[in-house]
Amino acid sequence: MQLAPSGLPHTPPPPPLWIGEPELVNKVVQALRGVHETQGGPDIIRSGRVRSLEITPDEAVLTLHLGGGHCGSAQVLAELAFDVLRAQLPDTDLYLRHEHSGGCPGS
Repeated sequence: MQLAPSGLPHTPPPPPLWIGEPELVNKVVQALRGVHETQGGPDIIRSGRVRSLEITPDEAVLTLHLGGGHCGSAQVLAELAFDVLRAQLPDTDLYLRHEHSGGCPGS
């Protein structure tokens, strides 16, 4: 069992929710795995930042966990993730949601 810095047991983030045509969702998820927390660090899916990806024929919504919005490079990560969506879904309306549930993922 891992302990968080507070001494309490570390609870892993919930698995992401994937909604949409499986091949397209998988393509976007694989591209998002190229966005890393830090150089050599975990990607934003493994780290728990990606909470859901919903793709319909007209739009895509990516929900990220950014902690309080002050976690290291949270804004940069959000921009990089949005760039991935733009590259993978060029003719789709794109939306980025973020959660503010306190601390940073993995802490």
